[in-house]
Amino acid sequence: MRRIYLDFASATPVLPAVARAVYTALEEVSGNPSATHEEGRRAHDALQSARTETARALSVKPEELVFTSGGTESNNLAIRGVLRALKNRGIAYADMHIVTSTIEHASILEACALAEELGVRATYIKPAFDGIITPDSVLDVLTPETVLVSIAHVNSETGSVSPIGEIAHTLQRYKDRNVSKHKESVPEFSLPVLHTDAAQSPLYLDAAPHTLHADLVSYDAQKIQGPKGIGVLYRDFSVPIAAIMGGGTQERGVRPGTENVPGIIGAALAFKTAKEHRVRREERVRALRDWFIEKLLKEIPEAKLVGHPKRRIANNALFTIPNVDGEYLAVLMDKEGISVTPRSACGGSGGGYSHVVQELTGDSGLSKGTIRFSLGPETEEWELAEAVRALKKVLRNSQGAG
Repeated sequence: MRRIYLDFASATPVLPAVARAVYTALEEVSGNPSATHEEGRRAHDALQSARTETARALSVKPEELVFTSGGTESNNLAIRGVLRALKNRGIAYADMHIVTSTIEHASILEACALAEELGVRATYIKPAFDGIITPDSVLDVLTPETVLVSIAHVNSETGSVSPIGEIAHTLQRYKDRNVSKHKESVPEFSLPVLHTDAAQSPLYLDAAPHTLHADLVSYDAQKIQGPKGIGVLYRDFSVPIAAIMGGGTQERGVRPGTENVPGIIGAALAFKTAKEHRVRREERVRALRDWFIEKLLKEIPEAKLVGHPKRRIANNALFTIPNVDGEYLAVLMDKEGISVTPRSACGGSGGGYSHVVQELTGDSGLSKGTIRFSLGPETEEWELAEAVRALKKVLRNSQGAG
């Protein structure tokens, strides 16, 4: 039985060219890039070449990029790294305020929770029913003590796209009119810092830092047909940030540990490829996704689409079905040869629910009955038609299981 993969939001299959680049690097680039011998210099040169290629794809300077182990680490480094740097400047944690939303990725929410344990005050914006965070909702909660705002560009579950550029402009107007309480401690940068998680974005949207106008941007190679275990954090040079781990001075002293050179080489090629033909890719996948949504809602009328119907990334379709256990539904779909998930993979499994859908609907039953379909660049119409057929079949076995 040929399997149908519809979980590209969790992880994308690696491009053959990327896999070949990683394999070649594993064979030919054996040295530690921090070593001074010939093998080390060769690894260092390969690392810098990959950094330059990634920077070119994102239209930034190579030295503005920090390589990490993935989107989760990039998010933690952005949030916790800024707070630690400000603490090193003499600002007490109790005098810091951060802003995020209630529907962020688990890595954001947990990083903020850790900050709260240190005494940082956090405000969690509750979004409207469409899952989009508006500039006004951010503006309403800012205070003179706000040091950081973290809002995802694309929500990992609903696919809703928040207007990060507009939020950035709103923040700038706020900073032009208001003086931060911490201005003397950070004279080179006007607070608050804006961070966005853009892990889901690059295959279908222009998510370059200067397009989003964000100070810190997190990316993840596994979401763009690159290798797993490689993330990127863009950091504007003026933003204070400190390492959150010890053990070395790699990545300009911000992220210690020997760089994964073969993985970074693969990631660089993935970022380059993601930029190529992006508009054409987005148009094709969006049209297919819209056809799929219409077909599923017609054939399974009890299903409800979650998130904004139009302002969502091209490949996402999140549904909730009353009186159904989404995890059980995903298991049954897997037995039918179709790979889907009930929610973000980082949310874990086992008796859980979608915190995103809970926040959007306020309905615990709907938050447990979620199923997410996320298409890939090569997804075909027949695969989606088969997914609808399979879903109708398994629903007959799962009604009442939730």
